[in-house]
Amino acid sequence: MTLAETRAFVEKLLLTGNGDPGRLTHILNLLKQNRPLYNSDQKYIDAKFAQDLGMQEMLKVEDDTLTKIQKLISSGNGDTGRLQFILEFLKQGKTLYRSDRSYLESKLGQKINYTDITPKQDSNETIEHLKSQVTWANQKIINLESIINQKIETLQPSVRKPQGTLPKGWQDQTPNLEQIQKQLATEQTKLDHEKTEAERIRIEQSKMMQIILDRQEFEKQVKIEQEHLKKQIEQERQNMLKQTKLVEQIKAQEAQLETAKKERDGIILQLQSEQAEIAAQAAQERARLAEQAEVARRIQQEKEQLEEIKAQNQKITEQAKSEERQLEAQVKQEKAKLASQAKLLRTVSSYEKFLESSKQKQTILSQKITQEKKNLASAAPTLSQIQSEQALVDQILAQRITLEKHIGMAQSELQSIKKEKSTIEKQIKAQKTAITKEKKKETTKIKQLERKRKAVAKAISTESSQIKKIGKKV
Repeated sequence: MTLAETRAFVEKLLLTGNGDPGRLTHILNLLKQNRPLYNSDQKYIDAKFAQDLGMQEMLKVEDDTLTKIQKLISSGNGDTGRLQFILEFLKQGKTLYRSDRSYLESKLGQKINYTDITPKQDSNETIEHLKSQVTWANQKIINLESIINQKIETLQPSVRKPQGTLPKGWQDQTPNLEQIQKQLATEQTKLDHEKTEAERIRIEQSKMMQIILDRQEFEKQVKIEQEHLKKQIEQERQNMLKQTKLVEQIKAQEAQLETAKKERDGIILQLQSEQAEIAAQAAQERARLAEQAEVARRIQQEKEQLEEIKAQNQKITEQAKSEERQLEAQVKQEKAKLASQAKLLRTVSSYEKFLESSKQKQTILSQKITQEKKNLASAAPTLSQIQSEQALVDQILAQRITLEKHIGMAQSELQSIKKEKSTIEKQIKAQKTAITKEKKKETTKIKQLERKRKAVAKAISTESSQIKKIGKKV
């Protein structure tokens, strides 16, 4: 098939749904791009074409037979080209022609056993005959080309230019070469004729295939239209039956409608009188309901306000309690600080007493030293007395220096304690002032919330009494 014929055939397969849509789309894209098909895709299209023309299914032969044919080709036992053609034909699962089958059986010396043969009835013998002629012509062309090539190869070494003069009694072989060239020209003419015939057959085959495809497509369209018309006719019949039933139902419903109209007129008169009474009652009830709804709305708003105030009161109470707990903790801390301060004060007082006693001792020592000096000046003491008195004086001086050091340390420590005490007292005063202010603020907030709660409760009680009065009136 030509490229255009193959493309038309693939499009037909896609329209009829005969084959794998994905693979057929891929093949169609390759054909549109003028690209060659893969071997597997070409075999797939050939198989579909064979099925469409009603050719035989793929045939299988025993593997042993194929092996024997391959051995014949390898050993050169027989026509190599013809055996190769037969081998490829069998591998493709095709049926051999009678002449090829007889030739193969004579070479193998046995019958060829086909397996899984499922022949189909040939729908068009002309097409099969044309295909067999094309195949045989192609094979004959190949055989002729191989023969010509072999003859050319054998003749090429013998064609040489004459060197000098021929010996006496020898003849020139040029007529034989001319005869071979004539044979070659004859064979070439036959080959060209066979090629022309094969091309003509191929063209006729493609035309026939296109006619068959068009006929099959037309038959399918006719069948589709017939089915469509049958469905339309059946649908019209069903519609007629439905319309007949609808007419009967409409007549019955018209009679029922007349009866219902009479009943409706009587009911309308009765309803109009009742409607007037109900309208008056409804107006009164609407007014009452509107009044009650307004009162209920106000009560609901006041309840929501009361709940909000309660929540705020609860929140403030919890905050006051938490702050009170914090104040208690701070008071405990301050008490602990005051206790430590009292302890420090006691220590300071003890230091002061110690300093006072030290001063008194220093005064006494000074008096003793002065008295001793007077005694030394008034009397003429001995050397031993002077030494003892001097030792006593040194001892007193050492004690005095020690006391002075202790007094200095005690005074510096006393000063630092006094500074810390004054700082703590200032902090306590500031905290007490802040706590007092916070307590006053919380007390004020609680009083305000209490006043709001009482006002809301009073308003709710007033509204409730009004609602009760309205209910009694109703």
